[in-house]
Amino acid sequence: MNKKIKSIAAFSAAAIILTACGTVAFTGRKQVLLFSDSEIASLSEQSYTEFMQTAKESSDASQTAMLVNVGKRMTAALESYLSKTGQNNALMNLSWNFKLVESNEVNAFCMPSGKIVFYEGIMPIANTPDYIAVVMGHEMAHAIAKHGNERMSQQISLDMVGFVAGELIGAKKGETAQSLFDLGFNVGSQVGILLPYSRKHEYEADRIGLYIMAIAGYDIEAAPKFWEKMSAGNNASSNDFFSTHPCDAKRIEALKEALPEARKFIPAGR
Repeated sequence: MNKKIKSIAAFSAAAIILTACGTVAFTGRKQVLLFSDSEIASLSEQSYTEFMQTAKESSDASQTAMLVNVGKRMTAALESYLSKTGQNNALMNLSWNFKLVESNEVNAFCMPSGKIVFYEGIMPIANTPDYIAVVMGHEMAHAIAKHGNERMSQQISLDMVGFVAGELIGAKKGETAQSLFDLGFNVGSQVGILLPYSRKHEYEADRIGLYIMAIAGYDIEAAPKFWEKMSAGNNASSNDFFSTHPCDAKRIEALKEALPEARKFIPAGR
């Protein structure tokens, strides 16, 4: 009987996974999304609120203004493009917001709900609008590509093996979603950053970030230069950014290879 139940559960889980497909904006890659956009947004907002209760916003008005200006320009261009191309689904339950917080950490992150945080420590490196756009585009890409939902869905798909699907996707889904979110997005006063995405997600966010930069009119050639700057000298071993944004020669080369495709997104006349 137990074997039969497990077989039914496995079949049910597979059926749910097959019918819970999404498509990544820009790349068209198929993905499994077992959580609703509203669920992800709710969990994200709760975690972001808790983080901001302990974080201190930067008093540097100039850097804050530059950050916010880049963010608004990029999100406006992105939203216009996705609307014109019929990809509005990528924007569901996203509420963009940009904060610069006091910290010497060389880091930045974006909650799946669109809340983007830069640390003061990264600003000496991301010291131009183009360099800010490199980081901003990459973080925005994680949000519109729904990488957070996909990461949680992959984990719950593994957990469903050997269990009755309803236990995880039915009445207990809320509890499961919370625990998975906490595991995948450990944002708090002691960490203050999202845990690492997979290398596949990082490469995809790099590509999409380039496209967003191009659409918004920023210099896409700045992307590989920024990562080279970040990884130069002793930076790679000391930057907190690399705990969540692994960088190596292959990644920089992949960015360079993606530049010709990204140029196609540059608006006419620029």
